[in-house]
Amino acid sequence: MNMFKVIRMAKRPEGASAAQFRDEWSKAQRAVKPAPARVVVSLSTGEVAMGGKLPPFDGMAALYYDSLELARDARAMLKDDVAAVCDEHLMSQKPNPDTRIKIIRTVYRRRDLSHQQFKDYWLKNHSKLEDRVIAESPVQRIIATFAVPEPGKDPAFDGMVELYFAAASEIRAMFAGPIPALMRKDEENFVQMDAPAVRLVAEELTL
Repeated sequence: MNMFKVIRMAKRPEGASAAQFRDEWSKAQRAVKPAPARVVVSLSTGEVAMGGKLPPFDGMAALYYDSLELARDARAMLKDDVAAVCDEHLMSQKPNPDTRIKIIRTVYRRRDLSHQQFKDYWLKNHSKLEDRVIAESPVQRIIATFAVPEPGKDPAFDGMVELYFAAASEIRAMFAGPIPALMRKDEENFVQMDAPAVRLVAEELTL
């Protein structure tokens, strides 16, 4: 079943330690109203990936809701600069995946495509390549997230992909092979390749 969720991102306050940020960021999610059915917090490891330089955010949270209406109510209460109501799709995964670390990357749709065309291409075409990625690389699981459009508002991003790995060494192994180039080539069909994107390596915590 597809899930509705609110994605929010934050920088670590100046002077705060990684442990302090982890505790405060986790605590902040429990204070969100309406209360989410499930919360997943992602914390940057400080590593970079997929062409990134410095991690643009130190924390991401996914607040899951049983309905689109509840997710929109929660988003309306948040003052975050980067936050979006989204739906989630499990694209592919290995049997019994080992998901200890992940790459998070946001993307914008190609300018000549509607949001629905962008989403349809990813789900119907790019997904075939993602099955190949699972079969031929160390990637354990692939989750795609799509912003739910709101009339008159530009979303913080159109889509987000999360690539899960068993270890950081497997991330490096994948980037040493042909898979990233194959993915980028197909992304040219639906992704705005020159748009700014969030890219970070993170560990995940379910509250």
